[in-house]
Amino acid sequence: MFNVGDLVRRAKMLAVTESHYEWLPHSGSLNEYGIIIDLEEPCINHTFDDMASTDVFVKVLWQNDNMGAIWHWGEEIVVVKCKKGK
Repeated sequence: MFNVGDLVRRAKMLAVTESHYEWLPHSGSLNEYGIIIDLEEPCINHTFDDMASTDVFVKVLWQNDNMGAIWHWGEEIVVVKCKKGK
């Protein structure tokens, strides 16, 4: 489970074509980290193009990103270090 304040890195990315999707290992730097600043849970359980919905959406402020905070699906992110006190 994720918590606001956790240190994370991106582990996967979603590759989508017209008829197929798959999770691929993230091809970016493994030394780039971010802090979770917000969490959202879907209000309903549903599927999108035969893909089960994620259990949580995670907003991450990355250390080396000029675009600001970015929302990710929970499957994309792994916790490197939990927030102190958790």
